[in-house]
Amino acid sequence: MTRLAFQVAEALKRKAQRFGFILIGLSTASLVVAAPADKKISYDSPACQISSAWCVGNLPDNNRDYRQNELLLLYDAGQSARFAEEVLQRYRLTQKRTDELLAVRTKMLTVATNGQDPKSLVDTINKQEDKVEANLSHLFFTAASANTNAVGSIGYPLDLTGIAQAHQFTKGAGVKIGMVDTPIDILHRSLDNSKVRRVELIPAGDSNNQKHGTAIAGVLIGQNPRIGIAPEASLYAVSAFSSDQQNPNARSSTAGLVAKAIDLCIQEKVDVLNLSFAGKTDPLVSKMIQKAVENNIIVVASAGNGGPNAEPAYPAAFDNVLAVTAVDEQESIFGRANRGSYIDVAAPGVNIFTTSPAGTFDLATGTSMATAHVTGLIALLLSVNKQGVTPRLLEQTAIDLGLQGRDNDYGYGLVNVDRALAALRAAH
Repeated sequence: MTRLAFQVAEALKRKAQRFGFILIGLSTASLVVAAPADKKISYDSPACQISSAWCVGNLPDNNRDYRQNELLLLYDAGQSARFAEEVLQRYRLTQKRTDELLAVRTKMLTVATNGQDPKSLVDTINKQEDKVEANLSHLFFTAASANTNAVGSIGYPLDLTGIAQAHQFTKGAGVKIGMVDTPIDILHRSLDNSKVRRVELIPAGDSNNQKHGTAIAGVLIGQNPRIGIAPEASLYAVSAFSSDQQNPNARSSTAGLVAKAIDLCIQEKVDVLNLSFAGKTDPLVSKMIQKAVENNIIVVASAGNGGPNAEPAYPAAFDNVLAVTAVDEQESIFGRANRGSYIDVAAPGVNIFTTSPAGTFDLATGTSMATAHVTGLIALLLSVNKQGVTPRLLEQTAIDLGLQGRDNDYGYGLVNVDRALAALRAAH
């Protein structure tokens, strides 16, 4: 090792120790930094080697898919405050946040475990307590919207699925879209403030914190004729995801925040719910989605950007959710999209021109964008007939891609609003 390389290595080592990192295998060829235990996401996918714009965060491994010093306590909303205090004392827990899930009449406490292993605590509490349910604070990540430098037809998504033609008949008037995401730039000139209501479970933060949500909102209801799928629909945007200050490209949330956000959308009586994020399975989130479906809300979620060999992504993999994958302008599958038997339909999701914070515009890629496209398309259909629109309608009228019939790459195929509208009219 040269003297200069040694000095660099030593400087990096001191800096890493200061911030809690461990340096492994120092050499002139490679400096590998192992993240501290509280880091939840990695960026070592092959896509990162091609371009940082395509660098999609991998879902955490099994022992890092939940907050390490946190869990959720759920109990009947009719219980007294004293009841909760006794449970906290019994298990040496500290209360961090209190919420009520009105749709299921449940109080939800987010608590610190004070150094105790949350997984062991969940098992113990669920075995010993009859009136309290413990739930890990599972993590979810936005199905990354990434800047790209690709050149293509800016207006292609609307033509690919028949949206441009459908706008002659409907633009989504009278339909309320629910969205659980990061905060949005509500002042963007292409987002009609009169049609948007933003509810913040987390602070709005800076423009980076608003980037993903603003991109999704643009696809859903953007007033720019090359962007918005349902520009006359209203949007109920619940902010539940935020950027990690240490890793600004990672936008995450917890099962508790996601559950509360879904509950708010149920109370608001939205017609369709957009969930452009992915994570591991979680019983509380599953319960809230089931309650949303019981309230006649169509739930749409991202298939995930983990790649062909990734595990199923949730909430998309729940049976009662419409799981959306992404295709490009040539109707080819997005390379980093998840595959699997849970994939239902495909939609444009590569190099999507959309809104960005501070009044700007950008190109974005990922199953997040495809999900918003499908949600907006559903809003168009609902504005024509609220009774006849179901996830099955989109599956039956999709244009078959890939292998003949349903397959694990494209599901039933590319959504098409013209065919869906024709089926709606024929049924009535």
